[in-house]
Amino acid sequence: MTVPAQLSDILVSTPDTLHGAVRFKGTRVFAQSLFDYVLKGNSLEVFLDHFPDVTREQAEALLLWEERRLKSEFGFELVA
Repeated sequence: MTVPAQLSDILVSTPDTLHGAVRFKGTRVFAQSLFDYVLKGNSLEVFLDHFPDVTREQAEALLLWEERRLKSEFGFELVA
């Protein structure tokens, strides 16, 4: 899996760690875990409490990147 250049300071994927799954840099926490938590109705606070190795800045940056991608891809106007 290739990590987008804009997220290279936040995410990493290496074939020898966790079978190459995309994870938060400096951790063994899958990036997918953030979306799983949020989509199940959990807050960012709950995610951060359960995964203390992930920084708030990392999690917020990934969420913001995905929001921007969706807006660009589909013309969404997302409301905070």
